[in-house]
Amino acid sequence: MNFLTQLFQVLFTPIGLAGVGVGLILVFIARRSARMAWLLVSLGCFAASLAKFRNEFVLEPPALVFPLQQLREMGRPLTIALLGLLLILAWQRTTKGRGRSMPTPILFLIGVQLAIFLKTVLFGSPSFATLAAATFGAVVVMINWGPSRWIMDEEGFYLAAWSMALVGLIFLAVNLYQAVFDLYAITFVKGRLVGTTGNPQHAATLLAAILPAFIFLIEQPAHHLRSRLLWLSGLALVLGALYMTGSRTGVLMAITTVLFFYRQRVGLLLRIGLMAGLALGVVIIVFNQNALLVDLSLTNINDKLLSGTNSRDGIWAILWRNFQAYPLFGAPLRGDRLMGYGESSWLGTAAAVGLVGLIPLLLFGLTALQMMGRLVGIGQKSRMLFLQSSMVISGLASLLFGSVFEAYLLGNLTFPIMALLLYLALGHYVITVGQYQSAPTVTPVRPSPTPGSAAHPAAPAVPAAAQTGRWTRPNLRPAMRPNRIKPAYRSQKL
Repeated sequence: MNFLTQLFQVLFTPIGLAGVGVGLILVFIARRSARMAWLLVSLGCFAASLAKFRNEFVLEPPALVFPLQQLREMGRPLTIALLGLLLILAWQRTTKGRGRSMPTPILFLIGVQLAIFLKTVLFGSPSFATLAAATFGAVVVMINWGPSRWIMDEEGFYLAAWSMALVGLIFLAVNLYQAVFDLYAITFVKGRLVGTTGNPQHAATLLAAILPAFIFLIEQPAHHLRSRLLWLSGLALVLGALYMTGSRTGVLMAITTVLFFYRQRVGLLLRIGLMAGLALGVVIIVFNQNALLVDLSLTNINDKLLSGTNSRDGIWAILWRNFQAYPLFGAPLRGDRLMGYGESSWLGTAAAVGLVGLIPLLLFGLTALQMMGRLVGIGQKSRMLFLQSSMVISGLASLLFGSVFEAYLLGNLTFPIMALLLYLALGHYVITVGQYQSAPTVTPVRPSPTPGSAAHPAAPAVPAAAQTGRWTRPNLRPAMRPNRIKPAYRSQKL
């Protein structure tokens, strides 16, 4: 409830009122500009990643420079405000075509949140449970009414990938700005990159989750060399920042992304590994010689990445014992809310809410894997959808793999949840297009001429386009096949 108090306190200040005015202006522009609408999605996703690092030893992290410190302090209220603007935009921005059907995995993820809500209401704080459920519901509604309906063709898919990659570019720009003035404030956790997130693991999850979008943009056949070099440079910076987090989970998520995206191109995998090694070498040389970054110690990062010890086995053992002791509804609450999920979405759910929450979470995982399997089939049958399906498959595989080591599937207003919902919406679109393209074409039967009528029909009237002197493409699509999704893909050789 504290962040709601912060939000209302800021809203009624001159700066807050000015921010509301600017936000409404952006919403007005985004009603007609698709790129502006997706820019607001990027800003909302980045705001959801803002957090402070705190533990029993660090009660207050070092302050950031202006205005990053103020943005981090207002991270959750800012996310709520952007979420409200996106809900307004999703309601006002009209799109033609596909309805609001929701991917099946999201329904089971809602079931997990429902189990958490019921346990918190019955044994903890009803107000906190209501607020958490409302924020998660608002995120789901925003994705389902907004971005899910904006992805109508190849351009919409491209803008969705552009929006996700833009989150990474914003993260890089903000932290590079901070590093110029004070590097220690974003690397004070044993020299590892924390950035504007809550800890190095959160930063690594953000960077790993956007890698499929960067690779998709790089692989676009219509891009000029300048555009590819731009996205390649961004990818190199993302990989360098991912290395700086010292997160083995993040590195494994990145490897999972590359393996699933280029699952049919072994030679290209080797070239990407070589380029990643060169980029990493450049980063190490620069960070060792640049005077601005002299405070950074790469020894701790290398030791953490190359360490073979399992730092989670103790926590996982506790979670497993709690699940064995309380298999149905999970361990009793300590306080007024569920806390301490541990470093695993799956074991954390089992320990916190028992089988009541674990069963829908397992069904979520199974339906997500089923979606990935269908996308693999679509990618094999249709060359036009190979890149799109590969982006979704690698994104979902990366997030599912990382959820074994991080509890972000139980969040309600976080960047991993938003990224996961966006990938599911993209996968739902690709499957819909694949079904549309594989549907049999029904040729309408021409009625035979009735007795007494002419054998050939009379010449049609002059179309309106001919009267105005403008040529329009005739509608050659069969009448019995509804034209709700019109992808404009180009055939290409893989």
